[in-house]
Amino acid sequence: MDTIIKQSVLSGMLVGIGVVINTVSEDRYAGAMLFSLALLTIIHCGLKLYTGKIGFIRNVPVQDLGIMLLGNLFGVLIPTLAIASQRESVMEKLMEVSENKFSAGFPAMFIFGCFCGVLMFVAVYCKNMVITVFCIMVFILSGFEHCIADFPYLAINFSVVNLGKFLCVVAGNSVGSILTYYLIKDEGQ
Repeated sequence: MDTIIKQSVLSGMLVGIGVVINTVSEDRYAGAMLFSLALLTIIHCGLKLYTGKIGFIRNVPVQDLGIMLLGNLFGVLIPTLAIASQRESVMEKLMEVSENKFSAGFPAMFIFGCFCGVLMFVAVYCKNMVITVFCIMVFILSGFEHCIADFPYLAINFSVVNLGKFLCVVAGNSVGSILTYYLIKDEGQ
């Protein structure tokens, strides 16, 4: 249990670093590509990321998934809020992105979450560096929503409505990833 918590917090911190670089990057393509470092490191080190594990729900205890999600959410706030507290320009950019992100409706947040879930499952399942980088870039550049990466935006722009939209993203990530597992997995394996 202690290992799951540590690895989940570290995974969240890596995603948080990715959020910062993607948010402040002048070049959206470079920011999206550099964000990939988070998932590449998580996969390489065997760390625990909710969106990388939920698709494998048949093989991962539900309690562990809950711990991962909470650890990831805590971890993602550490670098994002620490850096934003020291650089006003980062906080301003995070707020700007947050306002844009949460302007979408509930169904859109769920749908964008589903497609991000598909990409996250593929990125983890394939265990291929190029596929992982492209999956991350596609999710970011297409405006799909990732619950761990979105959490700092919720934290700095909290409202009950935004919380509801965030929960739609969590549900969408989960549904997209689980559905992809069932579409890609041969039951004979």
